[in-house]
Amino acid sequence: MTATIRSILPAALCAALLTSHAEARIVRIDIQKAGTPTFEAASFGKTGQYEKLDGRAYGELDPRDPLNRSIVYIDKAPRNAAGMVEYSIDVSIIKPVDMSRGNGTIFYDVTNRGGRRAFDAFHVGANPGNNPVSSKDAGDGFLMKAGYTLVTSGWQGDIMPGGGRVAGQFPVPVEADDKPVSKRITAEYIVTQPSYTLSLGNEGGRAEARPHAAVLERKDEARLMRRKGPLTAREPIPGSEWSFGRCPDGKNPVPSDSHLCYPAGFSTDYVYELVYVARDPVVMGIAFAAVRDLVSFLRHDRTAANPLMRGAVAGENPVRHALGFGRSQSGRFIKDLVNEGFNIDESKRRIFDGILPLISGSRVTLTNMEFATPGRVPSTLTQHYYRGDQFPFTYATLTDPVTGKRGGWLERCTAQGVCPKVFHMDSGTEAWGARNSLVITDAAGKSDLPIPENVRLYYFASTQHGPAGKAAPSLLCKNLSNPNPYREGLRALLVAMQGWVEAGTVPPPSRFPRVSDGTLVKPSELVFPDIPGAPVFDRLGDHYVKNFDVQPPEYILDKRYTVLVPKVDADGNDIGGIQSTARQVPLGTYTGWNLRKEGSMENEFCDLTGSFIPFAKSAAERGGDPRPSLGERYGDKSSYVSLVKAAADKLVGERFLLQEDAARLVIEAERTELGF
Repeated sequence: MTATIRSILPAALCAALLTSHAEARIVRIDIQKAGTPTFEAASFGKTGQYEKLDGRAYGELDPRDPLNRSIVYIDKAPRNAAGMVEYSIDVSIIKPVDMSRGNGTIFYDVTNRGGRRAFDAFHVGANPGNNPVSSKDAGDGFLMKAGYTLVTSGWQGDIMPGGGRVAGQFPVPVEADDKPVSKRITAEYIVTQPSYTLSLGNEGGRAEARPHAAVLERKDEARLMRRKGPLTAREPIPGSEWSFGRCPDGKNPVPSDSHLCYPAGFSTDYVYELVYVARDPVVMGIAFAAVRDLVSFLRHDRTAANPLMRGAVAGENPVRHALGFGRSQSGRFIKDLVNEGFNIDESKRRIFDGILPLISGSRVTLTNMEFATPGRVPSTLTQHYYRGDQFPFTYATLTDPVTGKRGGWLERCTAQGVCPKVFHMDSGTEAWGARNSLVITDAAGKSDLPIPENVRLYYFASTQHGPAGKAAPSLLCKNLSNPNPYREGLRALLVAMQGWVEAGTVPPPSRFPRVSDGTLVKPSELVFPDIPGAPVFDRLGDHYVKNFDVQPPEYILDKRYTVLVPKVDADGNDIGGIQSTARQVPLGTYTGWNLRKEGSMENEFCDLTGSFIPFAKSAAERGGDPRPSLGERYGDKSSYVSLVKAAADKLVGERFLLQEDAARLVIEAERTELGF
């Protein structure tokens, strides 16, 4: 196989077209933009300066190869003269200028709907957007100081252009008679603002994905419904009251195969479901192969065709290891890549030595399937009837007593002999919105399940999906958002993963709520403090096996799983898991749940936002609040700071906090205004 790289750069950076033998199916990489050095020439510790290379990789897949045959629709994908299926992906690399000064590890940042996530997740003070180039974008440069080679690439083949999004271009399958592939599907929608027109690509209020276009001549087969919550009855909307088209003012609809026109208006108070005949899906499963082949090429190719050979010793690939990181959607993706059997290349080599799926819960992605919608995710309220949350739920391979099926997320890689080390990390929101108890308990919620030796489960207690910078009101949610951070724990765990992969240093033991120690309980057993004026969420997402043979899908009511939640203390804060300094020395109650406001399906689960319910400042202020006030707890500022320092020291000793972060947290505590 020939692999090439073409640089389209200013004269000083131009390179000739180079070729070499490579087993990974990357045909060429065109580097179109480069900056040497980037981040305003900042130097990051021992690693020194970094450069940023942006371009596009072109690949091809043999549809007959056993490693590719599981890709849905690859048998219907167009082929080139050699019988190969072609694709291309955006690629962005942030690497040490002098590769010998790096740590020899690729840190692959899986994009979330086309957006980078690693800088925001790991860097203090970073505000990078999707194109980090300035020193401000880098924040404290944590990943660069550690010496990582940062790689990201497009994998979601239905991402809309714009916003600097990183995307993939994958083929559209066709039937043997050259007719479009079509199928009757169900799509679910919510809106955050009332509207008359809705994009069929709307995903949880976002419209970043290209929709599955409707077959307009089969509109009479389509049905539009709405419901008030996940389990309320579906109300049909007569076909005469809506159409496929645009009507921004509610009048004069213009036909469109990618929009809905509803003159009565889409309301924020309903979930809408559309059953329709769609056409032209993407061969989305290529996403897994594209990541596999790119990372394999970057790890093993030793010629100038490999961008990582810039600044490296000729003929010596500077990469020894690769870690895969994903947050939320991208966390589900990196876990699903292993689950689907793509952590192995054509030479039977492991792709990722370690993966770090963050805030993924018990779910995977909707990627390698017919009419895939990887931006969708089944949750407690929205997109409730999608795939992605069905058995298996665990890293251990086991037999599911509910369905009788056998499986586990590591089943395929175990058979292939290429399983990575795994840090599965969740926030409090995944306990309530992503049924993460199923990662560790049996289907009946009666006992803990075994955790494989190469896996650690970590739970950031009393946090929300993406911690808020500060407690603040929300457009949709009743309570203030949850500012309890987990970035510091994430940084410490990355150091532990690097040590495990590179030197075999055993990481901290799993720290996850369990049945066996009483930190996981049934929702009915949860005792939450009766805080005046603070609404409490009591509608835990139920979990059934779903019947996808009907449209819209339905629950199979006699096949249900038991979902547990973390036990809380007298303040309403989680007892189990990794306890941040904010959790150990709290300023209020921090939860992974929040409730929706009136007019937006009131009191249903408020998606990805947790709650912060502050303590009263003094005993006189707290009235009927059973939680002691700040003054009663801490007495004075110095006592509060001393407790934060003790909490930080404890976390450092447990290897859940780095010393540099402990010092910063103490300084932040000294600056905190307690108001008493």
